[in-house]
Amino acid sequence: MVDVALLLGGPSEERGISLNSARSVADHLEGAVVTLTEIIFFDRQLRPYSIPRGLLYCNTPSDFDFKLAHEGRPLTEDELIERLRPAGLVFPVMHGEFGEDGQVQALLEKAGVPFVGTGAQACMTAFDKYQAKNALDAVGIGAVPAVLVHAGMSDAEAERVVAEAFPDEAKLVLKPAKGGSSIDVFVARDRAAATDILRTLRQRHDRIVIQPRMGGHEVTTIVLEGEDGPVALIPVEIELQNQVGDDEIFDYRRKYLASNDSHYHCPPPRDDETIAHIQRTAEAVFASLGLRDFARIDAWLQPDGSVLVSDVNPISGMEQNSFLFIQAAQLGMTHADVLREVLRAAARRNGLPFAVSYDTTIQTGEPVAVLFGGATAERQVSVLSGTNVWLKLARSEKYAPVPYLLAPDGTVWQVSYSSALRHSVEEIVYACRDGLRLEERRRRLAEQIITRLKLPAEALSTSVAPPVQLTMDEFLDRHDLVFIALHGGAGENGTLQEVLDRHRIRYNGSGPAASRLCADKYETGQVIATLESEGIHTARRVRVDVPATVDGPAVETLWHDIITEVTDTRVVVKPLDDGCSAGIVPLGNAADLGRYLELINANARRIKGAGFSLLSPDQLVEMPTSRPQHLLFEDYIDTDDVRVDDHSGQAELSWGRDRDTGWIEVTVGVIGPRGAMVAMNPSITVASAGILSLEEKFMGGTGINITPPPAPPLGRVEPGAVEAVRTRIARVANVLGMEGYGRIDAFMHRKTGEVIIIEANSLPGLTPATVFYHQGLAEDPPVPPRQILERILDLATHS
Repeated sequence: MVDVALLLGGPSEERGISLNSARSVADHLEGAVVTLTEIIFFDRQLRPYSIPRGLLYCNTPSDFDFKLAHEGRPLTEDELIERLRPAGLVFPVMHGEFGEDGQVQALLEKAGVPFVGTGAQACMTAFDKYQAKNALDAVGIGAVPAVLVHAGMSDAEAERVVAEAFPDEAKLVLKPAKGGSSIDVFVARDRAAATDILRTLRQRHDRIVIQPRMGGHEVTTIVLEGEDGPVALIPVEIELQNQVGDDEIFDYRRKYLASNDSHYHCPPPRDDETIAHIQRTAEAVFASLGLRDFARIDAWLQPDGSVLVSDVNPISGMEQNSFLFIQAAQLGMTHADVLREVLRAAARRNGLPFAVSYDTTIQTGEPVAVLFGGATAERQVSVLSGTNVWLKLARSEKYAPVPYLLAPDGTVWQVSYSSALRHSVEEIVYACRDGLRLEERRRRLAEQIITRLKLPAEALSTSVAPPVQLTMDEFLDRHDLVFIALHGGAGENGTLQEVLDRHRIRYNGSGPAASRLCADKYETGQVIATLESEGIHTARRVRVDVPATVDGPAVETLWHDIITEVTDTRVVVKPLDDGCSAGIVPLGNAADLGRYLELINANARRIKGAGFSLLSPDQLVEMPTSRPQHLLFEDYIDTDDVRVDDHSGQAELSWGRDRDTGWIEVTVGVIGPRGAMVAMNPSITVASAGILSLEEKFMGGTGINITPPPAPPLGRVEPGAVEAVRTRIARVANVLGMEGYGRIDAFMHRKTGEVIIIEANSLPGLTPATVFYHQGLAEDPPVPPRQILERILDLATHS
């Protein structure tokens, strides 16, 4: 056995991705040969805390770091080292400042603690984009040209650098020299815009690089350290989708959030020699900069076939569908397989024994088809839910999951391990078709890498068989137990449940009638209205047919009728029978309503908050994939102003600074058999602006969910109110006829525990950072995520 300590967090804006990565590492690494002995979280002030495993399932560090600041005790440096020494290896799973710039590595080197990854001095060079460029130039490795603006320059000197930089280039890219590869990266359309961007960046960063806007194709390559030196895996070529203009880049949203805004091609659609050139370049960067164990090299493939390095990442992202796992899967390696190889390289370098024990056992549990995807606006969240359920159940002794994608055209793909690790339905379909076409090339490239890494067959524990396309009938004939991980539409409104019932196939969640009721938000409200005497309320609401045409006077009349009905000057509009996020927008006036109706009738795919009075200008709202027939307008409920503020690195919970209404928004998971559903601990959901976005609800690294609602002195929720909410939410679930599991969104009164029900979700999201898992871990005794999923399937098999 090897004892491993994880380090995460830090001060950078990528700390949320660090949490995602640490969660993924913990889920996949711990097993037959690895024990996680310690998890250390660094807050923004670099104070270390020993934290329990359950906190890894939070959505963001902001979910809990304010609690640490008030209830925890930071470790001294001596105490930190004392906790790390028993571990055979320390694994820094940190991105950006402190994690990749050599600081944490210097701390570990000073303490004499062996760790995974590159040493302090090499990290300092590799992480600084300008220093890395100069180091690569010195050894003849092509890098994206750059000039530097540093803190010692006056404003005039800095602006002169911008004016004189790359005079033949119309557009420039500006980014912090010491920063991640996707945050605070801007494309300037001209010199004036570049100067304005520079002024903003200089307020936050001491060193800024200026580069020409690159053409060509963006590629990224994972490099592993083998026994005989660095070995590059099969690169990924990145193709941007849904571009409005050529100023768009592979930014934070495109990289980490579930959307169809980028496609990953692995292998790239290039000839073998071009792919080999990309790999050789990445390996040369790894060797020349003194990187260790693993790293990710970003570059641009130019039209003339040359490769220019753009970013060096000493610690690659390790979230569920990261480049590390996508590229390793092309060889037949699971998440656990490649993480073990990274550990093995670190152990070998440190002279530590590492007896590899591979997962060679064949799953003997009951087969279960995990179905995700679809054609709704929430299909990308479904991808994250379904792949997460599949990966967690893959280590179950009770169930043997098989992943399937429901394509938008209604066909079903039995997906391969590698093709499932994508951000969108469309990308997986493309990867499936591409996989069939490019199988010979993939096999040829993979064999070369496997030979160079000296990987035994046991180290390749997943099949690389190409995906298989099926009709829905063929899919139904293959399985008698299905885990539905679809969101919205036919997957959640009872349609699929009726089909499965006819075929006598067992499935998770509620049956057709309850699913249909929960999907219809108006009918759900009608049922909830009968519980008024029990302290269970529903928002005032009105159902409206979507008008085919929109004109000013008609919109004014409709707006007057709506606000008269709900007796408020602000309302929330949502499609009547779609998911819990698509098309939900707060409206503050008739102009908002008119704009919304125009977009609905234009079948807009996505809207920006800039056109609405109650949304932040850059907020994005995913819209229904087809024009809804009916809309629901309901009260806009004012809630307490709850925020997690960051004052000079000190996280604090701010409550009621601007609004003190007594009401807070919560989401509550429910689980159990029909008629005996129980509610878990509620979570406060904190919206950054206006209304919770799809990302804030489901995507790790975004949004804040506080579980359970904190009592005084940390918060303002009466303990008795939490228990009252649990009782009332369970009552709602049972009255609606829900079974198996679900999630109910509501407003709760923090003193009385009364609730105003927003909606009930019969197939809630089960993404890696969903509150459902964190609420399970907050129970007494805690219920880990895999056990929750097994419990859901147990309920399905015994219903």
